[in-house]
Amino acid sequence: MSEIRDGIPAVALADVKAARERIAKEIIRTPLVFSEAANRRASGHVYLKLENLQRTGTFKVRGALSKVTSLTPEERQRGMVCASSGNHGLGVAYASSRLGVRCVVVLPQNANPHKMSLLKELGAEVICYGETSDVCQQKADEISQEKGYTLLHPFADPALIAGQGTVGLEVLDDLPEVEEVYVPIGGGGLISGIAVAIKEQRPKTRIWGVQPQHANSMWAALRQGRVVSLDEVRTVADGLAASVTWEINFAHVQRYVEDVILVSDQAILDSMLFLLEHAKVLVEPSGAASFAGLLANSQRRGLAVAVMSGGNVNLRQIDGLRQIQGT
Repeated sequence: MSEIRDGIPAVALADVKAARERIAKEIIRTPLVFSEAANRRASGHVYLKLENLQRTGTFKVRGALSKVTSLTPEERQRGMVCASSGNHGLGVAYASSRLGVRCVVVLPQNANPHKMSLLKELGAEVICYGETSDVCQQKADEISQEKGYTLLHPFADPALIAGQGTVGLEVLDDLPEVEEVYVPIGGGGLISGIAVAIKEQRPKTRIWGVQPQHANSMWAALRQGRVVSLDEVRTVADGLAASVTWEINFAHVQRYVEDVILVSDQAILDSMLFLLEHAKVLVEPSGAASFAGLLANSQRRGLAVAVMSGGNVNLRQIDGLRQIQGT
């Protein structure tokens, strides 16, 4: 594996293609659909990449399977541990269940109850600890060291990034003439992989990241030219509530991504409700952020794809979010 700079590994197109070979039998090749409703709303040609229809309801299973299938048998049999707001944990739990190994997921104490329920259905042991992603990650690190479990980072692992990049391969297979792709960013694993997969084959395609206004670690890192740790994160999009990105993700975004667009929580919720009511697509706030970013981009032009990264939300939660935001 080559380097981007200062020892930071660069995920290559070959890595993404190899990940696709490893995980193809375990994932759903999700549809890329032209949305008449999104087209009218955006006044442009918009396709939706429906990762909300992926196994576990989120793209995260791609990266988890890619990482787990890259491990040695001994590393797998130790069991798996990860920190997550929910979706990464679901991916790791699914991969672990397929291999018949133990899985421990550390969630924040205010975790999405729907995602917690799904984790338990997959047989994961759930530990609720702390209130931030950093604290959860520290706990997962401790468990890995004490118990010997193999640690799966949610976004800063080359094999995981390669797995997420398989979304980009599918987009280009289905729509080779795509001009713009909008990707939600938490820690940056998904956009890192998608950007490699698309830019290495079609350099003129523009990749746009999208983050909530008050969970903008990648946006801030690009402005300051270094990884930034946020003192506070506030957003309805729990899957995007990362207070920091890591060097590997930052380096790939710097190399391949046009910019990161910031959107308000209200814009995310408006997009989520629009997609449900008019496009008939159920996505969680994190999944709706990409469409919110597309609408907010004053530089938008050309044939666009918005990645619907996940759909782990139920109607009761949607109603609760509407009441909180007053929509």
